[in-house]
Order: sequence, then C-alpha cells, then structure tokens
Amino acid sequence: MTRFLGTLFSIVACGLVAAGCGSSNDSSSSSSSNTKTQKAAPAAPKKAGKTAAVSMKNIQFSPKALTVAKGTTVKWTNDDSVPHDVTKKSGPGPDFSSGSGNLAKGATYQQTLSTPGTIEYVCTVHPGMSGTINVK
Repeated sequence: MTRFLGTLFSIVACGLVAAGCGSSNDSSSSSSSNTKTQKAAPAAPKKAGKTAAVSMKNIQFSPKALTVAKGTTVKWTNDDSVPHDVTKKSGPGPDFSSGSGNLAKGATYQQTLSTPGTIEYVCTVHPGMSGTINVK
C-alpha cells in the first residue's frame, strides 16, 4: 500500500509540474509582451522653480529685506500667535494681497515675482510691520 501511494504521488507530482510548466510558458510569453507594450515613456524633467521664505514672527517680517531672482516664488508663513496679512504697497508688477488679517498661525501665502525692481509690502493689521523684496 505504501508503495502504491508513493507511485501515485510521483505520478500526480509529475503531472502538476508538467501542467505548471506548460501554463508557465504561455503566460511567460504573453507576460513579457504585455510588459513591453505597457512600458511608459520617460517623463520630461520638471524645472524646479526658485523659492524664498519669509516668516512672520514677533510682529515683523523675517528677513525684512530680501533679494530674489526674477521668477522666484516668495512664501510667507505666519509663525506668530496673532493674525497677519501680506499686502503690496509699491513696486513693479501686479498688485498682490493675501487679504486683511486673514493669515492665522501656521497659514501661508505665496506670490511669484517676475518683474525686476524693488517691491515694498506691509501687514495692514500691524503699523510698522513692513518688508522689501528686490527682484533682479
């Protein structure tokens, strides 16, 4: 009986291996075809934009004066416990404003500057809280 079961096991095992090999060859060839047709074209490299950071802390902009290259995005972050805003007062390019006292602690505002010249900006909530950006 043991001999019979061993022989039966060998026959079944060989049959499974043979069946597995046959199906493996079929899926292997179609699998490699699919891989070749599904391969994505390489993505074009993205240009990383220049960025500069300004913190609003202790009722002042830090840094108070900043020089950036044309096309730089300036990001203001309120690191203070009181609300602030960012409002352009003078200088080249379009006017910009985050609103009026709308930047709570942790809030950010950003603006991309593309026109060369000196921009003056303020927080309209806090007299004397001002900054400049020289765009080159």
